[in-house]
Amino acid sequence: MEIGEEAGTGCLGQSSEKSSGSIDDDETTLFVVSLVVSLRDFKGQTSTEELDTWLIYADTVEKFLHSVWEKSKKHLIRHIIAVCDDEGNITYNWSPKEAIDETDLVHFALFYDKQNRRAITVDKLTTNILQNWRTKSSVELLLHKYSLTVNSKTVWKKVEKSLIDTIPRNRGSAAATEYAQELAKELQLKHGHIWNGHEIAWSIWANTILTAPAHQHEALKNDSTPPASCLDLFSIKEGEHIQRIRREYRVAPNVNDGYHADITKIMDAFTAVKEIHQEQTQRISALERLLENLMLRSQLGESFISSAESALNVKESEFSASISSRVQDAEDVDHMM
Repeated sequence: MEIGEEAGTGCLGQSSEKSSGSIDDDETTLFVVSLVVSLRDFKGQTSTEELDTWLIYADTVEKFLHSVWEKSKKHLIRHIIAVCDDEGNITYNWSPKEAIDETDLVHFALFYDKQNRRAITVDKLTTNILQNWRTKSSVELLLHKYSLTVNSKTVWKKVEKSLIDTIPRNRGSAAATEYAQELAKELQLKHGHIWNGHEIAWSIWANTILTAPAHQHEALKNDSTPPASCLDLFSIKEGEHIQRIRREYRVAPNVNDGYHADITKIMDAFTAVKEIHQEQTQRISALERLLENLMLRSQLGESFISSAESALNVKESEFSASISSRVQDAEDVDHMM
């Protein structure tokens, strides 16, 4: 059973350019609120300095909270939840939700109206409250890095010990060797069925995790892939089924070589046929040109003969016919016997 604040409903909406920018039209910007922002480890912490002062412009409660979220999210780390066992003992753990989003603002932010000495949670913010804040010089925004679940200094000490500062430190502020070795062994037990690596490789993986923020440690330990900085120190361990497949595929090169020899023969035969075809094509082209030349010569000869016939086409006139009729046969006295 988890113990913590109930999430607000309907408090976070869509963004608006005016919510984080300057006012373009005072009539449409209903709320202009000055927020004095401070960052806290736990609820009620007083020894904190002001982080910044934000001037928020918005025309609805939803847009106002959206602007607050956009400015706040980089300062918030991860939600811590309280878990109560059957005996009533309370322990603190990271929320299963590793990355927070806009709907989680209700777990981290608290508004404080100093003039009225009134604390207001995100889900209790109303239009009337924002309207009232317009007349105030400033309102405090208290951002809790690990959520409002850490609601006292006593709880913070427990959380700090169990979740935040889990790494023993020596004077050099480096992770204690013994702790790093234990984590390296844990990583090897968790991921050793996937990766092969020397002891130094597992130690580097462990130290890489320990240098990351505390709230990321659990996720990094569960990540089955080593960090990029030491990935080249590991090799993937082959399972029995992979080894069996590898053995079975050793025959593949021989089979492939046989196919290659047949393909080579076919390619050689194809090349020869192609060359013959090209030679025949060239001969056919030459014969075609010869036939075209002969056809042209034939057409020219036919045209010449036709022209000659036309030139020699002589006809007998009436005059030549009359002369011919007057010609009489003469006796051949020279050859008479």
